Amino acid sequence: MTAQSSHGTVHRTLRPEQLEHELALARAVQQSLFPESLPTLPDVRLAAVNHPARIVSGDLYDVIKIDPERIAILCADVSGKGFAAALLASEVYAYVRSTLRAACVFADPTLGPLPVQVVTLLNTEAVRRNAAGRYATMVFAEFDASARSLCYVNAGHNPPLMFAHGGVSELTVGGPPVGLFEDAAYDAATVTVPEHGTVVIYTDGVVEARSPQDEEFGLGRLVDVCAGAYRDIEELPAIVMAAVQAWAGAIDQDDDITLIVLGVD
Repeated sequence: MTAQSSHGTVHRTLRPEQLEHELALARAVQQSLFPESLPTLPDVRLAAVNHPARIVSGDLYDVIKIDPERIAILCADVSGKGFAAALLASEVYAYVRSTLRAACVFADPTLGPLPVQVVTLLNTEAVRRNAAGRYATMVFAEFDASARSLCYVNAGHNPPLMFAHGGVSELTVGGPPVGLFEDAAYDAATVTVPEHGTVVIYTDGVVEARSPQDEEFGLGRLVDVCAGAYRDIEELPAIVMAAVQAWAGAIDQDDDITLIVLGVD
């Protein structure tokens, strides 16, 4: 079925069953970007989950094995919602993968740690291509299992949480969101994830979920939930999701939710 505008342009209108098929296809394509399985490292456990608020998600995560001892971790949240955000998330995914490969092959320590190189190059490309004021917050990290070290850049994202020695710390070092400023500078920090330590990386859909009384779930509740189960690595994303859904009750999920959990045994 088509409709013709006053300027003579013909626009195609999808029938409901066609639209449903297109939406399902878009969802399947995006799901194919998420890892089918997470890499394995010695004495390290990983878990992740993505729950879109709509059919497709503006959140993105990836876990990429660099070598037998190292992985790269990406958790990103693109501005906006729906198909426009999902399209930009797909572009971020592709560019991060290609940039990471180039940075690993042509490693230049004078340019800074790997996460700084990747995020800086991504920001340069995002600013160059950005005609609509879109941006993405993200955490990009490199974890070395042999040293139990996590080198990360936090580009305007909710700070990841590290649970260790009975306490919790926030990983805040980085810079502005990607895609906003041509001259943005990014710093990296390296932390040691101790034995029995856990790192939780998440998007703002977790802490900004609202109750029927219009109160946010909040960082404090997330910390409390994780503190009670932070060694249940494989189950922790589902535990957090259940707590958020119980908090929201009948309120529809308004934002995409993504969690990545890394635990050292």
